[in-house]
Amino acid sequence: MQIIFPTSSEPSLLPTECGGRLINCFAEKAPEGSRSKVSYRRSAGCDLVFSAGSADFRGALAVGPVLFIVNGSACYSVTKNGAVYTVTALSGSVGGAGRVDMAHNMRAPTRQILIWHSDGVSQISGGSVTAFSDADLPAPNSLSYMDGYFLFTTASGLAYASDLNDTGVNELSYVTAEAQPDGLLRGIPFGRDHLLMGASTTEFWSNSGNATGYPFSRGPVIKIGLWSRNAIAGYEADFPGPLIWVASDGTVRMLVGYSPEPISTPHIQRMIEAAPRQSLRASVHIVAGRSHWVLKSDRWTLEYIVGAGTWIERRTHQRDAWRMEGGVKSFDEWLVFDETGGAVYRMNDRSRREAGAPVVMEIQSTQQHGFPGRTAVQWVAFDFATGIGVDRGISPIETKPVVSISWSDDGGMTWANDLLRELGTQGERRLIDIRRTGLTSRVGRKWRLRVSDPVEATFFGGSMFGKERS
Repeated sequence: MQIIFPTSSEPSLLPTECGGRLINCFAEKAPEGSRSKVSYRRSAGCDLVFSAGSADFRGALAVGPVLFIVNGSACYSVTKNGAVYTVTALSGSVGGAGRVDMAHNMRAPTRQILIWHSDGVSQISGGSVTAFSDADLPAPNSLSYMDGYFLFTTASGLAYASDLNDTGVNELSYVTAEAQPDGLLRGIPFGRDHLLMGASTTEFWSNSGNATGYPFSRGPVIKIGLWSRNAIAGYEADFPGPLIWVASDGTVRMLVGYSPEPISTPHIQRMIEAAPRQSLRASVHIVAGRSHWVLKSDRWTLEYIVGAGTWIERRTHQRDAWRMEGGVKSFDEWLVFDETGGAVYRMNDRSRREAGAPVVMEIQSTQQHGFPGRTAVQWVAFDFATGIGVDRGISPIETKPVVSISWSDDGGMTWANDLLRELGTQGERRLIDIRRTGLTSRVGRKWRLRVSDPVEATFFGGSMFGKERS
């Protein structure tokens, strides 16, 4: 019997409802003529590159050759020369709490930079952060930039535009999102449109070059809004899209043209519903040509691989969720940020570590069963690439890597003790087999494979042999 391993993770609130799961790993189409149609590889690791203070991450913005980071109440500028990063703390402080919005315009010779936070708006000028205000701008709840304009929204449903390549706001340069009286949670620039996103609708506004007043005119309206302000990503500079967000109905949706197509499963939607709404935050990054959209809560992290259309789970060693936040391209590399502590990491497809800890690759099969029948399992074989040890690596985790194998007969509530099988020293052939693992239950058996050693582990599939019992 071929053991069925998923190509997309199927987590759920209850372990016994879960399908197969992919944690810190992903399935990809195997090369033509390979021994399997798909192969499973470990997710990218993260290399520490520098630290910006020691407070929690709130936001980041690349402005030409300079990266600006807000951690806690402090703002930092970062430059790079060769392999050396220089981190400078700016004077002044950023108010409020939680995530910030950051944007810059194209003013010459010096671009203007604004920061929205829960207490108002700040600006970066020279090496300082100072308060920003405009008598014609009421208290905004988001900030973005498009086509030379800083764009603001308010909770009451108003949208304001600055003067062209300036921070000043004209008292007549505003509109009201009127499709529904659902207010506005955020404005998002994407493609040729600025999306005004409310609690139940999204309005698309494009730059029509209006001579006076607000420079954008309304286009299509869709009856899908935004679940919470930080649960959207894909609009970031240097990310090719698509735009993906947690929609007002609790689904995850991807914008295709002007159509919000659902990409979440019912079980993912239950996880979203159970999470505190404001705890959800989305981000993006690209690694080895793969575009990743990440959704985090305080208890789990899901990752959508855009080109493959599949979901995986990310988890930091000995934590429930992935420790990384945000995602910005700067210095020709995608950087992510530790949720606590100010550390900044480079995404690296060749790295098998994260903040010094292992990236544990875990694959769980679907439940192999023929309810209510049972199977006496005599032999199980797993097809790994072997001989992957590194002769001059760290002993034994790189010289003699192992896979940990376990199984569950109650749908994943409990697991048998792990059995270790060697994946082979450099060039060594090994058989990854297990024998006589007993009788399955009426609900069948799940298999769990884990590789924590920092080597290039590749998995192709497995088979289970036994006799059926009544």
